[in-house]
Amino acid sequence: MTDQRTIPRIASPFATDVTLPGSKSIALRHLLMSALADGPTRLDGIPRCDDVDVMFEALRRLGVRVVRQGKSAWLTPPAVPFASDVVLDLGMSGVTLRLLLAHAALRTSTTRFTGHRQLHQRPNADLLEALRTIGCKVESNEGRLPIAVTGPACPIPKTTLVTDVTSQYLSGLMLSAPGLPSGLAIALKGARTSASYIGVTTTEMAKRGVRVQTLEDTTVVVPAGTYQGGNILIEGDASAATYHAALATLHGGRITLTNLGDSTRQGDYAFLGLCERMGAEVSRAEDQVTIKGPASPRPVGDADMVDMPDAAPTLMAMAPFLPTATHITGLATLRVKECDRIACGANELRKAGVRVEEFDAAMTIHPADALRPAGFDTYEDHRMAMALSVVASKVGGCVIRGADCVAKTYADYWEDFDRVCRPDGSH
Repeated sequence: MTDQRTIPRIASPFATDVTLPGSKSIALRHLLMSALADGPTRLDGIPRCDDVDVMFEALRRLGVRVVRQGKSAWLTPPAVPFASDVVLDLGMSGVTLRLLLAHAALRTSTTRFTGHRQLHQRPNADLLEALRTIGCKVESNEGRLPIAVTGPACPIPKTTLVTDVTSQYLSGLMLSAPGLPSGLAIALKGARTSASYIGVTTTEMAKRGVRVQTLEDTTVVVPAGTYQGGNILIEGDASAATYHAALATLHGGRITLTNLGDSTRQGDYAFLGLCERMGAEVSRAEDQVTIKGPASPRPVGDADMVDMPDAAPTLMAMAPFLPTATHITGLATLRVKECDRIACGANELRKAGVRVEEFDAAMTIHPADALRPAGFDTYEDHRMAMALSVVASKVGGCVIRGADCVAKTYADYWEDFDRVCRPDGSH
């Protein structure tokens, strides 16, 4: 099959520079804000990935004029909001679904949502309940696709949101709230998951002229307003950075990431701190960072990934090569990603001979002296594919089936990976 890659073992340290794809999370937020802006927006640093392609196509169907050229895009919002009913097929993009579900509250016509069978398994009930409180009419399959949302003629300017499943619900409401006549006050209930992503949303909204208030950590208040157009540069993706940082740390190599640094608010940037705990030297600047791996990595012990869940699979991939067991907590949201990343991650590691203990929202991964080559499955999950490449780079001879799913967020991943594993570019 063509969607399969055999991964060689990296036999010696390496030194290379990598320009990361633009942050998918930041790009999707700015695409949606551009649809609500006071004029045209130019976005530079757009990543080449399926999720972004899906958002572009959805915005076109919602009446936004889109011109793309390489890593740049020009978006012009419709002069009159697109008022007729529309059907949006969002493929496998969970974050695009959650952002556009909230956006549907701004439209008094009906927005119907569908997508890949995998997307039909993703939960949305808490967000849909918050939209009903605003005044939306909602039809769904118990909170899952297919979903239809009809916005209210007179929206209620306050709602309540349960926040213990995903931060994407809150980001969606925040991003579209300025388009409501009186803005929106969102009362928060439950634990905060992936709180760093809310920080990203708040920061990027402020860049476009909308400032969010948080009252006593229990209510988010978003004023009515209009986002500013203009020029926006998308920084490198911190989640993508974790795979390169892991390779440098495990193999004693050096990687410089040329478009991500200390100016970021992305939560997964904190993964570099875990690499430092393993003995890596991390040299940070405002807009770039260099990771130099140790001769042999040190143990991490306990690691709480609640604020960087997308980086958890990367740590899982590194754990078998650390001197002592690694106990990873804060993983509740991993059960409802593109696949169950706890169960599936444990299953794939065991194929190579790793001892893994699995819990509801945690796992313990034990060191393995001698791993065996394995045929890894990705479950059509991009993060599983990229994390398993880290494992395979230490073992050698492993096959990753379904490898092309990396295109969901990092279409050029294998080309960048090959610069480390196969300097001559051979396959």
